[in-house]
Amino acid sequence: MDFMMSFLKTKEVWKKPFSEKIAKRVSKIPTGELELWTDQSLYEVGRCLTSYSKSRERLYLEEALTGAEALHAVIDELYTRMTRQ
Repeated sequence: MDFMMSFLKTKEVWKKPFSEKIAKRVSKIPTGELELWTDQSLYEVGRCLTSYSKSRERLYLEEALTGAEALHAVIDELYTRMTRQ
């Protein structure tokens, strides 16, 4: 029991602007697919922002924010992979 308590206390606090869950998923995707995904997600975020500017519906901003978080996680993962080599 003491080991478990010390393990929980020493776990580093997640400090990145996207969720740890997204980061774990992204880390399992091959690099080539991540590179393609960035183009698609940039388009999607832009589309959501354009739709928001026309209709002022909150849904579009929420979707743009989620897409931007995921995009940030992907670019962070690509950068990490590039700098490890």
